[in-house]
Amino acid sequence: MEFTLRCNVLKCRKDVNGHAFVTTCSHIFCMDCSQRSGLATVREGQRIICPACDVQLTNPDDAVVANLNPTEDYKSSVLSGLSPNIIMECASRALNFWTYQTTQEMLVSIEYCPGAFADLASVYHEYVAKNLTDKYNTLSTQVDKIVHDANSEVSSLRNKISELQINDENLRRKNEEVMQALREKTRKHMQTQELYDKLKRRAMLGQVQDAASDAVDHTINNSVAANRFADKFGSQKIRPPPPLFSDQRNNGMQRSSAMGTAGSNAAPQLHPNGSRNAGWAGFGSQASSNRK
Repeated sequence: MEFTLRCNVLKCRKDVNGHAFVTTCSHIFCMDCSQRSGLATVREGQRIICPACDVQLTNPDDAVVANLNPTEDYKSSVLSGLSPNIIMECASRALNFWTYQTTQEMLVSIEYCPGAFADLASVYHEYVAKNLTDKYNTLSTQVDKIVHDANSEVSSLRNKISELQINDENLRRKNEEVMQALREKTRKHMQTQELYDKLKRRAMLGQVQDAASDAVDHTINNSVAANRFADKFGSQKIRPPPPLFSDQRNNGMQRSSAMGTAGSNAAPQLHPNGSRNAGWAGFGSQASSNRK
């Protein structure tokens, strides 16, 4: 609904179009009312009064004729040459004039035209409803956008959670496989270590047995050599040649005495004459029993 200016004379109140008188006190009058009130026939030096508010209009430009339907050429030239500040000031004052006329028209319509008040209320309600509808549509669009963005974000987060769960499951499975492989390798390592220890003990026992056998043989040989030496020289008190190793001599004598004790409970007696073979037989039986 487009607003239409009306003559500010309360008894006239007709629409103004084409040309009209406007004043600096923000009133507008039709040409007929301007003629009757003297606005159109004012002379130089004569003071006129505004028919609407009784304000004295002393300056020549306080009341001028305005073309309400200007041509395109007039629109192009009316403010041409003025500075931007002046143009903005003129536009601001023109808007203030229009706002004042609109407000006064509403007040006059309410006071003098009850039917117009109902129409105005209906227009106001339509205006409010339109504004509320626009706001609702705007808010609804914003809410839909927010909900859509939230759903997209939730969907993205769910996808990320699913991917993380899959990665976690894969890592758990790999960890379990690594632990199983570690347990298997540990078991094999323990078995290998046990076999190695057994072989090592067996080798050490073999070496000990070989060393013991060599020591026994060496002791027997020394004893045989000593007996031969004693038989050869008879009852002469000549020391037999010492063994190669002093430790082996002592050990050999101890072992021979122990073996003699275990075999016949007495060391064999060597006689310078015919009992020589008996001594050899004793040593031979002891050596054979030890080797077995």
